[in-house]
Amino acid sequence: MKDLKTISTVIPTFNREIYLKKAIQSCLDQTINHEIIVCNHGGTDQTDQMVKEFDGKIRYIKKVKDHGLHYCILEGVMEAKGEYINLLFDDDWMEPNYLEECIKYFDDTDVGLVFSQANIYDDKTQKVIKIFYDDFLSKEGVYKVAEHEFFLLKQLFSPSSFIIKKKDMIDSIYNGNLPFAKYDYKGVGPDRFMMLLCMLRYSKFGYINKPLVYFREHLNSITINALSNDNKKKLFEKARNEVDEYYYTLKYGKYFSFFQNKYFFKIRFILNEPKFAIRKLFSKILGH
Repeated sequence: MKDLKTISTVIPTFNREIYLKKAIQSCLDQTINHEIIVCNHGGTDQTDQMVKEFDGKIRYIKKVKDHGLHYCILEGVMEAKGEYINLLFDDDWMEPNYLEECIKYFDDTDVGLVFSQANIYDDKTQKVIKIFYDDFLSKEGVYKVAEHEFFLLKQLFSPSSFIIKKKDMIDSIYNGNLPFAKYDYKGVGPDRFMMLLCMLRYSKFGYINKPLVYFREHLNSITINALSNDNKKKLFEKARNEVDEYYYTLKYGKYFSFFQNKYFFKIRFILNEPKFAIRKLFSKILGH
């Protein structure tokens, strides 16, 4: 097994012992060594006992009080030692070569995130029913964000399918909601912003054109549950759209700020202080 200690897998969990074991085992089956952190905030099932089977192989963080998915993720990421973070949800799992296939693309310093196609696994039928992101590019490799921005924005990416740097993930998880946020749905905003922030900070991304991760489709899944009734679906979409609006604010706001500071401020100053502005103009003309 190759040794690579710059990746940490963080698994936030809450009362999902029945799924968590498979997620952990998929981490241990990876073809490269990496740190594995399971962070449990407020869970009351048998997870504490189950993880003892992996004693010495994983790091287990347990808090009695549940502060929600947002803070559970943040604590796990803050404790991670790796330069790169693989955020794996407790009901998902990975193919053994997932990390090794993804990490190689970070050799290009302009790459901010790497993601692979994903299998959608139906928990009822115990079968893969479809593949996400397979309608994108025919070849795996490094691509420019600017050329594929529309596709990246229209997709609903799960963090389980991509890897980013620890520092970028921390910056994307605000200590509370995103600025200007009015809507929130079980972490939908922050986990989407992880990818969008990387699109703002880096010019390239890496893509694996084969499904190396599995998303488990079941009734308790946040995404599936959100689509189960109209009210939840609307809140889910509002939370997602709000993050996209914030993305565009950050992307194009710098241009407004430039004109605001360079021109608009001067115009407002002249309108508010016309006498002072005229005196200053004449002093410049007269060379004083």
